[in-house]
Amino acid sequence: MNNLVNNLVNNLVKRSWLLLGCVALLIGCSSAGGGSRVVDLTAPPVGLTVASTVASTVGSPPVTTPAPETVAPDTSITTNSAHPDDAPTAVTTPSTASPSTDPDGIGDPLFPALGNPGIDVQHYDIELTFDHAADTLTAVVGMDIRFTETRREFTLDSVSQEIDSVTVDDHPAQFVKDPQELRITPSSPAAAGSTSRVTVRYHQKANSQTHDSGLPTGWFTTPGGSYVLNEPDGARAWLPSNDHPSDKATFRFTIHVAAGVTAVANGGLDSHTSTTAGDTWVWSENRPMATYLIQLLTGDYEIVDATGPHGLPLISAVLRQDRTAMQPYLDGMSAQIAFFEGVFGPYPLDRYGLAITDSAPGLAMETQGRSLFSRTDLDGNVSNSEEAVLAHELAHQWFGDAVSPARWSDVWLNESLATYGQWLWLDHLGVQPLDVVARQSLASRPPGITADPSVAEMFGFSVYEGGAVAVQALRLTIGDDAFFTLLRSWVSDFNGTSRTTGNFIALAEKTSGKDLTGFFHDWIYSTRPPTSLPKAVPG
Repeated sequence: MNNLVNNLVNNLVKRSWLLLGCVALLIGCSSAGGGSRVVDLTAPPVGLTVASTVASTVGSPPVTTPAPETVAPDTSITTNSAHPDDAPTAVTTPSTASPSTDPDGIGDPLFPALGNPGIDVQHYDIELTFDHAADTLTAVVGMDIRFTETRREFTLDSVSQEIDSVTVDDHPAQFVKDPQELRITPSSPAAAGSTSRVTVRYHQKANSQTHDSGLPTGWFTTPGGSYVLNEPDGARAWLPSNDHPSDKATFRFTIHVAAGVTAVANGGLDSHTSTTAGDTWVWSENRPMATYLIQLLTGDYEIVDATGPHGLPLISAVLRQDRTAMQPYLDGMSAQIAFFEGVFGPYPLDRYGLAITDSAPGLAMETQGRSLFSRTDLDGNVSNSEEAVLAHELAHQWFGDAVSPARWSDVWLNESLATYGQWLWLDHLGVQPLDVVARQSLASRPPGITADPSVAEMFGFSVYEGGAVAVQALRLTIGDDAFFTLLRSWVSDFNGTSRTTGNFIALAEKTSGKDLTGFFHDWIYSTRPPTSLPKAVPG
């Protein structure tokens, strides 16, 4: 067990079960060597037979994705679900309001208070000034909000902000700041189908917390700068927003920092201006993105540009002091992307990269278009455990970022498929055959429901390793041709949207031509799944 794994396991952040799985997988494995990166992109992964229609797309141009849907994908929960208007109530100003203790929500099974009925945010313009010395944020966020129902009042998820003003279409709006929400009453009701520009000005102390799931969330200040962690509901700690993955939007970030400091956010860099008073960095993410995938870093970073497969922009951010040490990880991105394109289909976003920050050990997060890691976990040797974590977060760009969960109980679709991608990559490197790690994971799987976890279990073994076993069982049940067609179709059909487990099951049945009701009951909805994997079917 190498030092990276020791550090990661002892400092669990998001990837607790992923990293424990890396430990189990890597103990006793010596076939690929600690720092080996010998990748033959012309050969299929060990033990992996991919249909020619899947494997032939390495290096092909990205597909043109459909416009994001605004209608809910599943009747079990609806994006911007219907919520009857309340009877008119007295409007109060911020200074005299009595905050409600009963927040609205869209009915997420795990987070019923999260999300806001009747609204669909199309775009966020975030302009933020971070004062590192004072540890404070001063910000204004403009949101283009489409109303899915007529609302006399609407809400945003908001924790810890001091709200200075709210306007709706440039008209002052009255508001009440509840502990978890910002309640806004526009000067006239918002009609269903209409779109308004909602602008919130606010300030606050930078803050972070540990969520009930065990994850640290919010805004983290470091000696050299800052970073944010937003999964599952940490964005609302620093950004009034519709902080639920069912509502994806485009983003523009304008970040003001001290002179000489770099600010990094999702997307491409639009501009950077520098004066003696400070620096301003503007980034735009033009692909629909859930709030939990926001990346926002400040510090002494160098932006490193490169080109990946078929001209894909690779835009990374590394601390200036680590520039040389982190180069091996930047060099390895193209090989991983090309491999995953061969099994999952064309890379689904506009760019990729790595952001390596000065956080506590154990950080790994699939922030959209540029995965986030801790510098303390990467020693420059590109060990097998590092390969596993890098592959996991890259696979998330297909599963979780391009297609996001419509409910947090659907998080297994993110984590199981990303874990399976990690297994495929390590199989390809010759570290350990996929069927071996699948059998080992099934044998060590504790009781737990993969597709219906509790809040405490949503980032546990049953969702990560247990879910990846279910993915392998599905592959064996429907055959390679149908399985890899399913994964490619899942991304190409639903890129830019949020989807449910029900959607995945329906597509699996359509692709395979099989009734899979019993399969999914046994493998993802049972506390104790079958004790052995199915026999592989032809194809």
